[in-house]
Amino acid sequence: MRQVVLSMLMSLDGYIEGVNNNIDWHFWNDEMQAYMMEFLKTVDTFIYGRKSYELMLDYWPGQEGEFADIMNQTPKIVCSTTLQEAKMNARILKNNLVEEITKEKNKQGKNMVLFAGADLASSFMEHNLIDEYRLIVNPVALGEGTPLFQTKKGYTLTLVETKPFACGNILLTYKP
Repeated sequence: MRQVVLSMLMSLDGYIEGVNNNIDWHFWNDEMQAYMMEFLKTVDTFIYGRKSYELMLDYWPGQEGEFADIMNQTPKIVCSTTLQEAKMNARILKNNLVEEITKEKNKQGKNMVLFAGADLASSFMEHNLIDEYRLIVNPVALGEGTPLFQTKKGYTLTLVETKPFACGNILLTYKP
């Protein structure tokens, strides 16, 4: 059975974006790039919300290289009730999130990665659709912004792996 893996960069104080959707605080270097290349070998589908998908569309089509090729060519599911057209090997999932993602999980293939904002991630959390959390904690405290965990429901996660990076990031891998 395929799994849904949430991959998210976040601040020490739990924010995935700063004020006004600011993400220029992300620490990224060659070691992070190598980690992500290895991780992406384990997935065959990217799941986005509309906003994340549109940000991806604004950036990746003009980029070159192995990482850009993966970002541009990997099949994508965009969860949106407002998006009318999908590009770049994507299809739109408008309704029945739980049913459709469960069908995807039951298909043959590699895992799927959820590259989404907090709203869609929260929907996946509330419906127990996330099988693994890969949280890359950056060594910065933002003080305010968009928190990853937005619901009032509590979550108990089991730590299965930690991986420090020279840039100061720490990958925390959890299972629900």
